[in-house]
Amino acid sequence: MRRGWAIIINVAGREEDVVGLLWLELLSLTEVGLVRKLAVVSWRRKWTSMEMDVEGVDQISSLPDALLSRIISHLSIAESIRTSILSGRWKNIWKSSSCLHFDTNFLTKSCIDVYDRGASFRNYDRKRLYDEISRATGLVERVIDSHETKLVSCSISHIEDNLKSGLVERLIKNLKEKKLIEELSLVCEQLFVSDRFRCNFPPGIFFCRTLHVLELKGYRLKDASPFESCRNLVTLRLVSVNLDDKTLSRVILNCMFLEDLCLCSCTGLKKIEIHDKKLKSLKLNDLDLEGVDIEAEGLSILVLNSVSCSVNMKINTPSLVEFGFCSDGGRLQKSTQIYSRIIDFLERCCGLLQQKPNNGFVKCSNPFGQLHTLSISLALDSQMEQHILDHIFRLCTHLQKLGISIPPNSTGPSDWELPYPPSMFWEKRELHDSITHSLKLVKIKGFCGKEEEIIFAKHLIRKAPMLRRFVIECGENCSETGARETLGLPLEPRASVNLSIVLKPEVDGSFQNWVSTLNKNPSC
Repeated sequence: MRRGWAIIINVAGREEDVVGLLWLELLSLTEVGLVRKLAVVSWRRKWTSMEMDVEGVDQISSLPDALLSRIISHLSIAESIRTSILSGRWKNIWKSSSCLHFDTNFLTKSCIDVYDRGASFRNYDRKRLYDEISRATGLVERVIDSHETKLVSCSISHIEDNLKSGLVERLIKNLKEKKLIEELSLVCEQLFVSDRFRCNFPPGIFFCRTLHVLELKGYRLKDASPFESCRNLVTLRLVSVNLDDKTLSRVILNCMFLEDLCLCSCTGLKKIEIHDKKLKSLKLNDLDLEGVDIEAEGLSILVLNSVSCSVNMKINTPSLVEFGFCSDGGRLQKSTQIYSRIIDFLERCCGLLQQKPNNGFVKCSNPFGQLHTLSISLALDSQMEQHILDHIFRLCTHLQKLGISIPPNSTGPSDWELPYPPSMFWEKRELHDSITHSLKLVKIKGFCGKEEEIIFAKHLIRKAPMLRRFVIECGENCSETGARETLGLPLEPRASVNLSIVLKPEVDGSFQNWVSTLNKNPSC
């Protein structure tokens, strides 16, 4: 071991206490596998620093096995095995690691420079790439067989051929039966545009008494048979998975104790219908749907990000604590449709639009009554949407965290008529309990420094005594004038003596330096 390398650990008790790991940093491994820098931060308050003494004594290798295994668990499998050459003490440490991560770099190392991950796969011979990945994936089985203890978590990337050959099925059975896996992530890599994943997993493959968390990415599920009798599954994440409505319903039915469901960029779905009293968290991201029907009395977290719903949206979730309904500002047409749907939804929730029987919207009287966290897309320069936000403050009496994403294609002030100038809107509004008693964190993205946005920010700074942190991220449409107005917000008088105001520019760096560059850019 080289001199000067340091490790920070907690020594406030027995050696076993050092496994309280909060943060790990392992910077680049050299060609011979030497660690240039290693730092472990414990979560206790007492710290000490141990460095190699002038005699070059290896202090790191004298750490207990539990801590070394914990460190190794944060590395990919290639890096984990490479640490075995540090010393004899480290030779077999990776075999007792609680986590194994077989990433894409491990699969394609011989074909593609791992330091140039931006290179297109199309620049490489297809057969050679598939042969290399098939060989590397075969090594995964040998590595898992060499591992000596129980595995908490494992992630594996592979190609479709590995599924056809039965290798993936063997790996899953090995992890279930011998390693008692608790968290499993499987990724079917689509290396070429023409790839189509039509293979299905065998029936009951995910039934395991120890498996609680499962993530699938890049598969096509023809039916729900792989999830037969998955009574122990608590968390399910499906990313870029192709499945139909019937399959999804059957999967949820099979996973009878499912509490956390996430669907991201999935295709083949037309209507998501979920009636489940046990589900606690539901996250839908980047989906094109015809309808959404959610009836979940116990649901506490609901996130609908970039969800395009063209027909009906029925949501009855009286126990919500966290709610998010945002547009990611992607394709203009899709983003506009989603944003319009968000505003329509929020108007009905707030009672600004009359709810007719069977109109396809929220049925409970106040879906925001228990909310602590809310993330929404709103244009702060629109009078109608200012009214919506005011009603949200009135309804969300326990609101602690508020996130607002301002759409880039904001429509500007509406034709609402007010008995006073629009700039006095927030001054004339009643101060609700959420602002005066509970609001602690506010984050606004896409801030442009428009007059209405500045006025709203000043309103919170001056009127929210419990506010602890106010983060403002400027968007690409921010003008020099708007940026300079934003720069003056930290100088406003504050209702909270503990308030921290953080200004973030569109690009990395100092906000003040970014503002000074805007007048040099004609497009701003």
